[in-house]
Amino acid sequence: MVGRWLEVNMEIQTLSPLILSIALPLGFSPIVALFGRLLHPRSAGVFATSILFFPMLFGFLLYPAINSGAVVEERLSWIPELGLTFTLRLDQLSYPFYLLITLVGFLSTFYSLRYMEHEKGLGSYYSLTMMFITGMIGVVLSTNLFLFYIFWELMLIPSYFLIAYWGTGNARIIGFKYFAMTHVGAISLLAGIVWLNSLYGSVELDVLRLILEGGSPAMLGIATLIFIGAAVKMALFPLHTWLPDAHAEAPTPISVLLSGVMIKTGVYAYARIIGGLMPAAFQQALPVVLPLSVVTVFWGGMMALVQTDIKRILAYSSISQIGYMVFGLSVQSSIGLTGGLLHVVTHGLAKSLLFMAAGSIMHSAGERDITKLGGLMRPMWFTASVFLIGGLSIAGTPPLAGFFSEWMIFAGGFQANIMSYTILAILGTALTLGYYLKAFMYIFTRGEPRAAIKESPISMAAPMAILAVVIILAGITTPPITGIINMAVAKQ
Repeated sequence: MVGRWLEVNMEIQTLSPLILSIALPLGFSPIVALFGRLLHPRSAGVFATSILFFPMLFGFLLYPAINSGAVVEERLSWIPELGLTFTLRLDQLSYPFYLLITLVGFLSTFYSLRYMEHEKGLGSYYSLTMMFITGMIGVVLSTNLFLFYIFWELMLIPSYFLIAYWGTGNARIIGFKYFAMTHVGAISLLAGIVWLNSLYGSVELDVLRLILEGGSPAMLGIATLIFIGAAVKMALFPLHTWLPDAHAEAPTPISVLLSGVMIKTGVYAYARIIGGLMPAAFQQALPVVLPLSVVTVFWGGMMALVQTDIKRILAYSSISQIGYMVFGLSVQSSIGLTGGLLHVVTHGLAKSLLFMAAGSIMHSAGERDITKLGGLMRPMWFTASVFLIGGLSIAGTPPLAGFFSEWMIFAGGFQANIMSYTILAILGTALTLGYYLKAFMYIFTRGEPRAAIKESPISMAAPMAILAVVIILAGITTPPITGIINMAVAKQ
């Protein structure tokens, strides 16, 4: 059986799965837009979902190679005059991000088929969604910072249009705020990359890692610029102000992508570039980053606790949970770093599930204010169940997946002897449990049952069911992903 897996794996690698993961959604995105105009809009969604199935499939099929310690790399000639190649690499650090992006990208697009069916311009919507997902995949596969930045911007532009043209409320204003703040962050990131290249004549991660091994006086300034770019993307306090509006007012399937996976690209940049390339500057910055991460935990948690809009609760929750990820990556402990990277996955799965559950409630009840809801336990028992699973997982309730990632983060804090910050981070979980149980009570258990409201259709329930099952299974057995993360940590 193992031999058969290896044989299949070798066959998959001959297909250039990493290049196809970029080329398929990016190349077919104009065709999807055309389908939406010339054929029925639903055909655009079906075609987009079918294309996005393949990157997800590649992720699962490449698991044996990555789990065995191998690295998958694909290279094309690009700009030889500048010493640049178009090289994509899937290693133990990028694999959890890649798998999360492709899985959630596929499920959110499938979820869109019913949720977005009454919207206009669906061909363009699905086309932009494919480009958005392509940008995120490209960020975690890039091996040079020039290509990394191109994909970083490719995330931004389509997501702006998705928020501004299919969002709710003051969507154009919110979209502009999102674009302006995240683009300023991108300029800061670019400035750091240009500065790095001017000093060392290369943007290749492998070359820079060798050059920068001994550290440099300029590294702290460069690391600060790159950190600002990453911090804006992941919405670390005080650079978080774009997130509540954008995640709350974006169409729900895009909220799934923004909160479930896009903000994790900022965590990836922090781990890959600052933690991986600039260890001396990384250590110098910890006295600032550690307290910022704890403040982020509490600020996001307290703001979530006082919200009444279900999507704003989830948006502020994402800010809080980013604090835990940054804390785990910053405690200078292998188990803490493993926990921080694992929390990227467990939070991504649970938050994607929660936004889908929120969309299910809005789709069926036509309301998003939790004080105006209530009595939905009986008519929407399935949505109630998955909402509870997602909320309890993020709150770190055993035996769900989120418990293990948070336990590792806190264990890493104690191991690194950062007692006060770790105790504060643990106390923050009470806020998490508080705002999720409050939302659950207001939406599902309070008030009389509403017989007129029906459960969401199967095309919306199926992605939620898949995510709920994965969260439960990941809680029962974490080694399939923690083994890979441990290998990534050992190389850092």
